[in-house]
Amino acid sequence: MLTVSILFVFGLLCLIKGGDWFVDASIEIAKISGLPKVLIGATIVSVATTIPELIVSSTAAFHGETTMSVGNAVGSMICNVGFVLSISAIFGNINIRDKHFKIKSITLVLYTFVLIAFSLDGIIVTYEAAFLIILLFIYLYTNVRILRKDKKTIKSAASDLNSDRNIKNVMVKFIFGLCFIFIGSNIIVENGIIIAKFIKVPTAVISLTIIALGTSLPELVIAISSIVKGNEDISVGNIIGANIFNVSLVIGSSGLISELKIISQNLMLDMPIALLLSLVLIIPSLITKRILKIQGLFMLSIYFSYIIYIIQSI
Repeated sequence: MLTVSILFVFGLLCLIKGGDWFVDASIEIAKISGLPKVLIGATIVSVATTIPELIVSSTAAFHGETTMSVGNAVGSMICNVGFVLSISAIFGNINIRDKHFKIKSITLVLYTFVLIAFSLDGIIVTYEAAFLIILLFIYLYTNVRILRKDKKTIKSAASDLNSDRNIKNVMVKFIFGLCFIFIGSNIIVENGIIIAKFIKVPTAVISLTIIALGTSLPELVIAISSIVKGNEDISVGNIIGANIFNVSLVIGSSGLISELKIISQNLMLDMPIALLLSLVLIIPSLITKRILKIQGLFMLSIYFSYIIYIIQSI
């Protein structure tokens, strides 16, 4: 257990340093392209930080552990908003400056409703998983359209790039930061499971809590780094984009590998909580154009209430 604990701390250090580099590079990419940081967070950063969920859920589906595939994806959605973004809201000042926030928010809510609808019969079959992948491409296409509308800004920014920015340095920092995040995330997940089993935590709880938290650590580290650097916009876009990818990419890909079994807890508790947190995040933010600290506290209270309920119901 001493070795496991040391590795756990080492993984945490990798995550912290990787997150620091990754946010720096993401901010530079936003400046270079002239695009809003929320848009960068909802595309480049979201794809990158969702890879741990994709790897874990797909691997679980390949081995027939489909409840873990669903638990990890939905648990990560809950953790991303209820814990990661609530921390950003409580300790940072998040103003909604992106004009595309409304579109992305509505997309997240609609995709979550689709996931719940597909889960009503207790299983996500192959064609339903394929439809989720189609929704993924629709989301990506929407982002491409946004990029095309801003192409004049991109060109004007690119014209200043050669003299003011070093592309190689930015990309090296981006890639190394991403690698450190993945390495740290994997180390923490693997050793966190060992620690959990050592203290006799059931597998059902592990997939929805520890594994979900572990695969959400990149988002958490990026959120913390964003707060420190005063760029909370990156965190908001990242969380919304990551949750869209959790529904469409992670569950969709896992469902193509093996049909996904939906347990009653997923349908009656986990998915409704994910939807509730999304609505608590989105509705007030559309009205106030910011994420309030009281809003963050409310989301955090929902998250901890959910975790406590799961533990008590074992």
